[in-house]
Amino acid sequence: MNDYSRSFSLLGLCVIAGTGSLPAAGPTYSAVYYLTDQTSGAVGIIEGSSGVFYSATGATMSIFSVSTLGTETTLATFEDPPYTLGSNPGVIAANGLLYSSVSEVKGVGSGNVFSVSPAPGSEQIYPPQRLAVGPLSGSLPNGEMFGIAYNLTNSIESLVTVDLGGKVTSLYVFAAGDRPARPIYGADGSYYGISYNSSVSGSTSYLYQVTPSGSFTKVASLPFGGAGPGGGGGSPYAGSGLILQGTDGNFYGIQPTTGGCSASNQHGAVFKLTPSGQFTILHDFGVCENSVVNSLIEGSDGRLYGATEGNSVIFSLTTSGTYKALFAPNNGATQGLCTCTLVQGSDGIIYGTALGGGPTGLGVIFALDAGLPIPKPRAAEFSPQSGAAGTQVRIWGNNLFGASVEFNGVPATGVYNAGPNYVWATVPTGATAGPITITTPGGTVTTKESFTVE
Repeated sequence: MNDYSRSFSLLGLCVIAGTGSLPAAGPTYSAVYYLTDQTSGAVGIIEGSSGVFYSATGATMSIFSVSTLGTETTLATFEDPPYTLGSNPGVIAANGLLYSSVSEVKGVGSGNVFSVSPAPGSEQIYPPQRLAVGPLSGSLPNGEMFGIAYNLTNSIESLVTVDLGGKVTSLYVFAAGDRPARPIYGADGSYYGISYNSSVSGSTSYLYQVTPSGSFTKVASLPFGGAGPGGGGGSPYAGSGLILQGTDGNFYGIQPTTGGCSASNQHGAVFKLTPSGQFTILHDFGVCENSVVNSLIEGSDGRLYGATEGNSVIFSLTTSGTYKALFAPNNGATQGLCTCTLVQGSDGIIYGTALGGGPTGLGVIFALDAGLPIPKPRAAEFSPQSGAAGTQVRIWGNNLFGASVEFNGVPATGVYNAGPNYVWATVPTGATAGPITITTPGGTVTTKESFTVE
């Protein structure tokens, strides 16, 4: 850790209004890295390699990495103007590079996807396009990525895929005025997300599904407004429209709060939505600043974890609605102050970015050890489906750091990770047809499909 890094116990923390007493003993918070003028304004965090995290800052238009030891490396910085940064921070692709996006704001404007390696100054900006990718959301089994793009010609947004050469392809074009939030790739191979129409006063949000062929379905109408004009939503950092699919198959998301403290305003909340469309509020945070939920993730214990603004509480929430405050800062000079974004690391610890706090006041990269288990691996698909000894096989899933691989019981050769979602393995001599087994520090998983040895 850097010179400022310290650990803090939750013993003796004060009572937070509306949440009850914090536990007498519990998770341990530590500051991993204090943000500087170069890294201030960091929003978003992903694990690029085991123990190394990427984040992005809109303040200085930079992509940087931070290790769990507190070592910061600025990887790429873009001049503003002409550029604005689109993704926070981006997606680790099948080739191990971080992909993100910028928009060219001079002249008629253009969108550019770029990639960067863990080495400073390695950024590659791909050819400009009229589809300007906003948030790149995730990776796909075929090695590509997906996200939402804004058409600079007609101002209409699309669900898009992005290949390793930076080419953006529209999969579904939303209606004019629709403002889709960051989508997810569902367990059934379809894309899901929340949207609302900003051109319609009082527009409420809805959950949509887009199949791989581009077929659109409005799955459920949601009883709350969207964020921004027309939708009556709150803070742009509130995680408004954020949704995830839990390991139980249900969807979980954040209901944004409207501005002001009137009890009649839309309350900030975390909700549950079944695939059949049954909507339930799991926890109502009320109104005012403390009700703004910034981030929501599913932990390796099956609970939800998130952060609220104002009181800067990091909390856990069971899928049945049991709420628990895990941490709240009691010293702004040493601890982070939310707005916060979270991710669970491959070591089981929750890491996050805080926009405020720390000795510089510019924010903190922090760790919260809540005693969670190392995430179990999940392996959904692999390609190719067959091959001779020496064939490289790309395996896609989740939590794949530190993987070893066996082809029907025979250890693979040349195994290496490309981020948390991909592991590459070479078919060994002596392998026979059968499933592929992947073992990580978090456990073992075996593919449903079998690999055919030629």
